[in-house]
Amino acid sequence: MRSTATWSTSADMLSLYYPAGSFLHRMPTGLKLALLAIGSAALFFLPDSYWSILVVAIPLLGYVLARIPLRIMVTDVLRMAFLLVFLLVTQLIFNEPEVATTVVARLTTIILAAQLFTRTTRIKHLVVTVEKLMTPFEPLGVNPSKVALAVALMLSALGQIMGFIGQVRDAQHARGVRLAPWAWVVPVLVLSLKHADDMADALVVRGLD
Repeated sequence: MRSTATWSTSADMLSLYYPAGSFLHRMPTGLKLALLAIGSAALFFLPDSYWSILVVAIPLLGYVLARIPLRIMVTDVLRMAFLLVFLLVTQLIFNEPEVATTVVARLTTIILAAQLFTRTTRIKHLVVTVEKLMTPFEPLGVNPSKVALAVALMLSALGQIMGFIGQVRDAQHARGVRLAPWAWVVPVLVLSLKHADDMADALVVRGLD
């Protein structure tokens, strides 16, 4: 089995961590991970209402408490803009406005909370924590290190995909291309797959197959 240090070093390549001395940074990784999981699950019990949009303030308040610069918070929010507009439009086609608002509020909150988690947590700490949680399942054939790395890469990928969406839309606007609101989907999918291939190649080169 590869050492935890080896996996952690590779995961840190994608880290969105912002160093600061806030209590959110110092909070145990396991506790933050549990709060993220429980909070995300709790959002699905949120009643359909226009007031549901207020839950987005929770991760935004977290950014402030974590002493993360405003420019980073704004960047994280803007990266989501096109995705959220697309989701809102499709939801309004099939659902009532209150339902659409609640769905978008849930997704926005979950993504921002995950971004906040990666901004305040070193990937190597996340890898170590998840690996410890998975260790009891090792006799069943589970590789704790690989599961830990997969979780770290999944959380880091959120920021990458949001960035791809903004990159594609900016390129379309710069070229004066007027396309349908969903025209960014295919280019983002291509960029995401290319990024996944590049990351897989990088891990294989480092012996993390």
